[in-house]
Amino acid sequence: MDNILILSLGLLAGCTLALSWFAGSDAPYVPTKLDLISKVLKAAGVKKSKVFYELGSGDGRVVIEAALLGAKANGIEQSWLRVWYSRYKSRLAGTNKQTHFCHGNIFDRNYYPADIVYVYLLKPAVERLEHKLRKELNKGAIVITQTYHFKNWKPFKKMGEKHSDYRLGGDFQLYRV
Repeated sequence: MDNILILSLGLLAGCTLALSWFAGSDAPYVPTKLDLISKVLKAAGVKKSKVFYELGSGDGRVVIEAALLGAKANGIEQSWLRVWYSRYKSRLAGTNKQTHFCHGNIFDRNYYPADIVYVYLLKPAVERLEHKLRKELNKGAIVITQTYHFKNWKPFKKMGEKHSDYRLGGDFQLYRV
């Protein structure tokens, strides 16, 4: 009987962890290639004194790269397990004093202090964010979208290549509010 209870609790814990890792209906977990991230962030002007946000920060790689470029970098993520993992990776990278990862819904926050916002979400979420970000961000703030873009904003810069397989990279558009 004790073995069945232990096995059941183990399975329950495993399922909870798995569900947390894949939490979020606004985007599947698809990491962006690091070589692309650095180029795009530099093109957007990520540097010291800038406040950076990534909406749906996944494993933290984009936020950590922004911190390595000197920005005060923030990640919002629905999966608490990925938030913890991002914090761990940030410590390993030596950026934990410049990064902040929090668990939560990206639509429940205000982004007015951001100078640069990075968005890699599915089309419905990008459409919901379009009006919210225009309303909340300061004039001159930059928004980066990957693969799914704002339909009513005109980008000032386009980078990358559009692929039928989104795991190969993606295309980026940079907008100024």
